[in-house]
This record gives sequence, structure tokens and C-alpha cells, in this order.
Amino acid sequence: NAMRETKMNTTTSVILTCLLSMGTVCSTSCSARIVSQDYEFDLGVEDLARYRPRDFAIPCVGLACQKPKCGSSNTTTLSGTVFAPNGQDPLYNVLVFVPNGELRPFDDGVACETCEKSVSGNPLTAALTDTKGRFVLKDMPAGANIPLVIQIGRFRRKITIPAVGECVDTHVTDGDARLPRNSTEGDIPRIAIVTSTYDPTECILNAIGIDTSEFTIPSGPGRIHIYHGSGNNIPGAPTGNDLWGNLATLKKYQLVALPCSSYPSGMDAAVQNLFDYANIGGRLFITDLSDPVISQGKGDWPSTGDFSNPGGFANPASIDTSFPKGKALSEWLEGLGAATGGNLSLSETYSRVGQIKPPAQRWLYSGATNTQSYTFNTPTTVPEKDQCGRVYYSSFHIGSGRSSTGTFPSACHMKALTPQERVLEFMLFDLTSCVQSDAVPPVIP
Repeated sequence: NAMRETKMNTTTSVILTCLLSMGTVCSTSCSARIVSQDYEFDLGVEDLARYRPRDFAIPCVGLACQKPKCGSSNTTTLSGTVFAPNGQDPLYNVLVFVPNGELRPFDDGVACETCEKSVSGNPLTAALTDTKGRFVLKDMPAGANIPLVIQIGRFRRKITIPAVGECVDTHVTDGDARLPRNSTEGDIPRIAIVTSTYDPTECILNAIGIDTSEFTIPSGPGRIHIYHGSGNNIPGAPTGNDLWGNLATLKKYQLVALPCSSYPSGMDAAVQNLFDYANIGGRLFITDLSDPVISQGKGDWPSTGDFSNPGGFANPASIDTSFPKGKALSEWLEGLGAATGGNLSLSETYSRVGQIKPPAQRWLYSGATNTQSYTFNTPTTVPEKDQCGRVYYSSFHIGSGRSSTGTFPSACHMKALTPQERVLEFMLFDLTSCVQSDAVPPVIP
């Protein structure tokens, strides 16, 4: 027998050096290699002369061996709803999957990674949540203690489903499938916030369920690092200059929040650092008077929006539903009672930018000339497939009345999220997710 067997661990595939149609016997030029997650087989011409392609059976591996036969197909499913860390707010565009391998640790700092590279664990079945946070996993393995991973960007949590029944739907208990509250429950991206008295971003992240213990100074153990700007402080926090003044420091974070008036004023080198940071995969969250990072920024960033002719704002703001994620934002907000008919009321909003230009994407607007929030992927000068950073800008204050400005967390006011804070919640998770074109609906990596 010409079959040679070698132990290996790769993705299942069949590689033929010539085309085989069903029922065709090979000539003397044919050979094949069958690769599974456990074995590699090289087959010579004698083997292929005896076996037709339909005779080859690849052995199952791991949880794949637990897929039941339900008549002609496997009808075993798992359904549920994914929530924010608080276990209350359903989330859109979260990847849910059953791993059939080990999860790979994330790089701790910024990285230009594609959607495919951001997912590990050899998913056996996967789905994305809809605007109500719902998912259905098809072709599921059945049995006890089935692992389930919930992931958006570098927010990732692995839980265990006690039992999945054969050939039926198993529903995950509401509240179980949520993102991690702290780093002992799973992965949280490293985030830097320069505090602002107008936009207490840290208080809003705390309100959506991230534990207070995760908010620390940069030398602390938390995943969300506080840099003192005009807003809340924690003992020992460095200033924003210590963040944006050093590109190496920026590279430690996946996302940097620069809320209103928290930006490097008159510091050209720091503006360059922020530009370079976004171009290597960084994510920037910018609001209101921090707009000079864009309007006076580097490259073609100033031309993404018309900051010289901002137009005027009048409530209610409109959600741009002309692209898939905009439509999703509208549906998500309406599901939470924060918008009606594609409109929502904003408070403490300002006119900073008018019409936007490609490659920017508008999200919220007022009339024909006023833009309230928009995004663009970076680097702006490369093809979409090579973009891996993202910048978000809004001209309205996101946390009115959320903080009295003092020491975090005691200065934060715990209350229900406002409609514009809901926009921040949606955009936070959108910013941390892997970068894809806004022109098409998100796809499973």
C-alpha cells in the first residue's frame, strides 16, 4: 500500500494534483494528499485507482464527533441573546461560536489585524448577533459541558453550556451570554481615557457593566487606564500629555478616548502620534472640542469633514440608515426605546462639522448640511482590505449629568443611560470590533 501516515495538526482539507470527477479512475499522473486535524495521508496512483473521491472519509475531531444525526441533517441548534457586561443591554454584531481548539491570547497592544486573524479556537459553528442581540448556532454538537465563546474585537468571554440536547434547540439562559465585567471573566481590550468634565466616558463604561476594579492608573492592573484631563481623576493618574506625547505609549492601547477638550492643543508632534497610532490599527473615540485631532490633523483627515461650514442643528437628530450598520443602529436604539422612526433627541449638542466626504461615513445628522457623528477607517489612503484602524467623531456631549467631576468612581452618577449615551455604547463596541467595510453588512470572520 502506498499510503503513508504522518501525525499533524492542521485544518481539514483534501488536495488533489489532478481534477477528479465522481466515478473517474486516475491515470498514472494522479496523486492526492488528505489532511485532517489528526493525520496526513499521501496516496499514490495505485490507491487512487482503487478509490473514488466519494470513498474518502475524513475522521472527525473533538466536538465535531458529537454532532448528532437527525434524519438527513443535523438540526441541533443553540440560541440566545448576547448582552453587554451589565447583563441587560443586548448587543449587535457580536460573534458567537463553539470552539474546537484552544483560544489564542490576544496581543496586548495595538495591532493591525484582519477579522480572520482576530478569531482563534477553530470555530465549529458560528453566528453574529442581530440588532436585538439574538443568535442561532446551527449544526451544533450535542452533549454535556459544551464551550461557547462570545467575542467582539478583544472583548471575549468563554462560558460553558451545561447540556445541549440532540436534534432540538437549546436556549441559553438570558444574562448568561454576556461580555466580561472584569479580566478574571475574560478578555477586555486595553483602553486609555483622557478624562473630560463634559464627557465622563469612564462613568458610562462603568454604567454598562465594566467593574470599577478595571479602571486604574497605567501602572495598575486594570484594563482601562485613566489619564487626568479636565474631568474625573484617580490618585496617581498621569496627564494626557503622557499619553499622546509618546507613540510607544499609545501603542499599548487598542482604543484611546479623547472626549471634549481632551486633546493635544498646539502640539504638532502629538497630533502626528495620534495619526500614526490610528494608521497601525488604533481606534480613536473623539468628541466635540477635541475635533482638532481631525480638523487640524495629518494627512487627509481634515478633508473628511467640512469643519469650516458646520451648518445648524435642530432636534431631533436623524440616523443615517442608508448603510447596513446605520440601519442597525436605528433598529438597536428603537429596541431600547432611545429612538423613534430613525430619529432621536440630543441634548448639549453643537455644530462642529458640516457635510462629510469619502472615505468617511455619516451616522447622525441634522438637515442637509450638519453632521453630528461620523467614522472613517485608517489608513485612509490604502484599499479597504488593508485598513485596520478606525476613528469616530461626535459633536454632542455624550454624558450630560453623568458626573459631578471629582474622584472616580464616587463622582459618577448611576442612572439610566440617555439616548446619546446609548449611541456611545453602540459605537464603543463598533470601534473595538474588527474593521470591515461599512458599505456591506458585517460577515462572520
